[in-house]
Amino acid sequence: MRINQHTKISELIKANELAIDAIASIAKPLRKIKIPLLRKVLTPRVNIGEAAKIAGVSIMEFQRVLEPLGFIWEDTNHSSPLEVQQESGRPDWLKKAKSLQALDVRPLLDADKDPLKDIFQAYKALPLHGVLYIINSFIPVPLIKRLEERGALCHTESISDNEYHSYFYKTKEDKKEKSKAQNIAFLTREEFEEKMESLTDSKRIEVDVCHLPMPQPMELILHFLSELNNNEYLYVLHRKVPLHLLEELEQSSFQIFICEPVEGDVRLLIFPKE
Repeated sequence: MRINQHTKISELIKANELAIDAIASIAKPLRKIKIPLLRKVLTPRVNIGEAAKIAGVSIMEFQRVLEPLGFIWEDTNHSSPLEVQQESGRPDWLKKAKSLQALDVRPLLDADKDPLKDIFQAYKALPLHGVLYIINSFIPVPLIKRLEERGALCHTESISDNEYHSYFYKTKEDKKEKSKAQNIAFLTREEFEEKMESLTDSKRIEVDVCHLPMPQPMELILHFLSELNNNEYLYVLHRKVPLHLLEELEQSSFQIFICEPVEGDVRLLIFPKE
């Protein structure tokens, strides 16, 4: 398989699963692809150039570990991933866009607020064939997946190690929101405590993500879920309802119960369905 900095990580893994360990060996930030749930979420959206920026390494490090697996590296005139993405990698719909609305969500993240509601409101108010331009400190993979389900065309560019620009082109008007997922339920404090008491035969794995910056809470929870056995359940202490996580798990084989006794104190029970 011939590859370059634009090759998606998911394509590498599909061609040769040994690429998982090879890529994970490059740098610590890349080790997360060894977690099945994270791998499923992240790799279809990230190419070699973007992964190199996330890890803070040269794309030649990917060439070094992938060529021994039979991959053939293509010379692209040594242009940086950013230059290629910005100049020739943009889709036609973005090059020709006349209506562009920008939303920088970094101040919301710095203030420990979830920007998801603001983003969805901005996208809903967008005129047909308009483009919503999100400035973020990380690649918003769950958001991309969610807006693609609404018919949006998406494109993300890496500007620096902590700045990403994501563009969403509205191809059709929003449909009505889907009904709540069958595997997610919000409980009162009493109902939540009763549910915990009913799980006495199972082993509790507790994780506190209250003090972690985004997107680390979601990554850590998915890591624990990937290691969960049938006789175990995850008890999560969070500071907010994790909307991105719930979107990823709404069609999964996990059952999720959520309780918010007071504002800023969110608790979750997550366990495999029987």
